[in-house]
Amino acid sequence: MKPDEAATAGDEKDGFPLTADDHRFIESLGLHFEDQGIPRIGGRMLGLLMLAPKPLSLGTIAELLQVSPASVSTNVRRFHAKGLVQEISYPGDRRHYYVFSDNAWEHRFDDGRGGLKEILQILNTRKERLGPEENLCLKRFTDAIEFFVFFSRMVDSALERWRARKAQPDSAESPPQSRTAS
Repeated sequence: MKPDEAATAGDEKDGFPLTADDHRFIESLGLHFEDQGIPRIGGRMLGLLMLAPKPLSLGTIAELLQVSPASVSTNVRRFHAKGLVQEISYPGDRRHYYVFSDNAWEHRFDDGRGGLKEILQILNTRKERLGPEENLCLKRFTDAIEFFVFFSRMVDSALERWRARKAQPDSAESPPQSRTAS
């Protein structure tokens, strides 16, 4: 059996086979998100859901990623609350299914914007309490605030441009879809 075949052998669960390229992508996304302070399993789950041609149950996600259902449940709750995944249900089926949110990256971006606003509030609150003799601190705080205000405006502008572009029905910059949902 070739390495690529070995990586996919036994991975077909619920009609969803994972290729060696899929595994590499899933693991790379897991490592990326781990570097960002999110559990690796969370990044792996997002990678899997990006590739999934249909909604996946918690059990199927756990089987495909070879992790505990409890870990999947914990992470899916976090991602659902942040808007990265959407919950799907089917009449007569008590299980919950999940898909990658069409607006996941915008939600992730919004979290970053919230972080910018929070750091600005913290910096401004402390700057207001600095005394006139604290010139070095005052300069540091002023520089930091100016940086975050500038960066925040750039981020807001970029998000507005993105949303306007996305709203156009035939955006020339839209990449072709490689997988279709069934």
